[in-house]
Formats: sequence, C-alpha cells, structure tokens
Amino acid sequence: MNSDKIRERFGHYGVELLEQDTRTRLASLYSLSGEQRITRTLALTRFELPTHPGVEAQDAQIRSGESIGATLRKAGWSIVKNETIDCQVTAGQRFALLGGATLSPEDNVLLRVYTLNITRQDLSIDYAIIAEAYHGEHIAPSPDLPPATEIMPSLSESQALALTDLLAAMQQRD
Repeated sequence: MNSDKIRERFGHYGVELLEQDTRTRLASLYSLSGEQRITRTLALTRFELPTHPGVEAQDAQIRSGESIGATLRKAGWSIVKNETIDCQVTAGQRFALLGGATLSPEDNVLLRVYTLNITRQDLSIDYAIIAEAYHGEHIAPSPDLPPATEIMPSLSESQALALTDLLAAMQQRD
C-alpha cells in the first residue's frame, strides 16, 4: 500500500484530510522532514454510494481521517487496485505548496486513477474510485506517460470525475 511505501522510504507517514463531503475526500498522505509536512501523495477518493453494509464500520473510520488501506487491511479486507491508468501533468500551485520546497508548480508528476476493490470471505465490493498525484521523490513520472487530457476518453465516468476533481484541487491557490 501507498502508506507503507511512504513510511519505508521517508521514515514517517500521516494522513491529513483537506476536504471531504459525502461523495469525495481529498487527502494529503505526507511524511515529515524536520517539522515540515511534505505531501507525497495527493489523493482524491470518490466513494461508491450507498456504502455497502459490510464495510460501514471501516467507512466511518476512513471518513474520520484514517488511512483507507491500513483501515481496510486491519479489518481483514484484501485490497486490489483495478482498472489502473497512469498519466502525467504538472504539479500545480496547491500540490507544490503541499510539497514544500521540494516541488514546484511546473514539475511533472505521475497521476494514477484506479478502482479500489476490497474482498473478504465471499464478499467483493468496489469501494471507491481513487485518483492520486505522486510527489516526484515518492514515485517519479516516466517521460513517456501521456498527459491527462489524452487518457480522459478511455476512463469511465467515475474515473473521469475523480481525475477532473483531483486536477482542479492541484491547481487551487490556498
């Protein structure tokens, strides 16, 4: 999981909810450099609604700010990222600010969109569509990745909405 990779590489992992409503959650998955938080992944989650009764307890924890992957794994869910599509864009104002002095708005970053499927016993649930932007020190973009505009036609409606919402959030000025 992303949280494990951040902890292993940077020695620390935390989650900060930046925005949330009933359908979406924007979170900074960060590490610490001294006292400064450095966003390693900016994640936009579009929850599948209604929430399946089998995952309601974990969903409540996640919506209160807990890590999605860690919370689901702790409850015994297996996690699979389906329909994964990668592209690249520039970091934008907000992501650069969250990345501290280690990221500029013009830096290319990898974006990944996928469906988060969870399984436990005989239950399989598409829990959310997630679009993530990765700080280059965490996961560097490949120069041969297409820009986000080129992949839009190949995305499902939910994936396109998640990607569009993430791109808008990355450009915001705080």
